[in-house]
Amino acid sequence: MDMQFVNSFKSYQKVGNFWCDLYPLTKMIICFSVGLSTIVVADWRYGFAWCLFYFLFAALAGCGKKFAKVFLVLFVVIGLFLTVIRQIGARDVNTTVMFSLFGWKWHLESFVIAMNINSYMLGFAGAVLLFFNTTAMRDIMYSFEMLGVSHETSFIMLSSMQNIIDLRKTSVTILESQKSRGIETDGNVFLRIKAFFPTIGPLMLGAFSSTEEKSIAMDARAFSVDRKHTYIRELEPMTGKEKLLSAAFVVALVALLAARILLSILK
Repeated sequence: MDMQFVNSFKSYQKVGNFWCDLYPLTKMIICFSVGLSTIVVADWRYGFAWCLFYFLFAALAGCGKKFAKVFLVLFVVIGLFLTVIRQIGARDVNTTVMFSLFGWKWHLESFVIAMNINSYMLGFAGAVLLFFNTTAMRDIMYSFEMLGVSHETSFIMLSSMQNIIDLRKTSVTILESQKSRGIETDGNVFLRIKAFFPTIGPLMLGAFSSTEEKSIAMDARAFSVDRKHTYIRELEPMTGKEKLLSAAFVVALVALLAARILLSILK
């Protein structure tokens, strides 16, 4: 028996990374405060500066590649879509022509407006993505239970998120097994639709079997007993420094909002 592994559960769970070892609610407050601040400021220089910091934090947390893969897709899709839409729709504010593409004039004013919108949409989406990439769902549910959320509610939320991940992995396994049996799973849209039906049956049966196994395991662990539950792994409670850090980000967000409202009134 690996006693080092057994003894690791006798203390608070740590991974040795400053950001990842923060209490989940601390990270949630920081990420959502930063994300909401990009909406309040609504300036492309502020929003895109935070987007660059997201990449840095993700790299320091050890999930830089995973974060960048998703965030860059959002960056291209959202950025390109909004930029084109603003060039088409915001005709009343356009005065300065930047360049002409196949007879289509691109204006500076619409481009700046699109950049501002992109900055806070990507700024908020990046903050949420960073939080969930650096925080395990079980840790989020654990922190919610410490706040008083019932274990039934936390289990439903955790199970729902985990089922999405499990079904995706199972579907990939089923597709690979069907491919080994000679069923075409790659190609055009019609081939993919045709391969969908031999996949859905085993996927549904596997989901039903997994649900039954989970219910048996829950009964064996006295999940529905009406008393305080224990945890095999525990997180260190929010420290005083983390509370001060969280409060600082909230105060900064409120100050930004107040300044924004005051500026709009003065104008």
